[in-house]
Amino acid sequence: MAATELLERAGIGIDRYAAMVGVKVTSVRSCFSRGRLSKKMTETLHAISNDVQVQDMADVALNTGCNEDNAPAPDAPRAGRVYLIPVNKRLRLVEFPDGSHGKFLSKPDRFPVGSEVRLKPVEGDIWEPVGDYDRRGRLIE
Repeated sequence: MAATELLERAGIGIDRYAAMVGVKVTSVRSCFSRGRLSKKMTETLHAISNDVQVQDMADVALNTGCNEDNAPAPDAPRAGRVYLIPVNKRLRLVEFPDGSHGKFLSKPDRFPVGSEVRLKPVEGDIWEPVGDYDRRGRLIE
């Protein structure tokens, strides 16, 4: 992300940034245009970037309503996508939409990489498929 875009997202003007760093406004503009920033400018931009990222994550958490009331039941089936078949051909590693991971056992030729599977938890990060699937791992409705 460019320095000027970052300052716009943070709501900080170039004149205020120059005061934070301790240089003239024209020096900041010339440094931005040449792409040569001092160590203090880089550290200040890094701190601003961290603040912007934290604010973005807080906004996302507030907008999605992440709280215990809206959380799914722990034993409810979840959909996941197979992303890896390790050396053990019966094992499948899955990733869920929220970014968490799990694994389940299946027949060696079922559930290729990229297939969607409905799973229910068994213990720890071990899951088992829910529903009827054909030989290629496609859900039969």
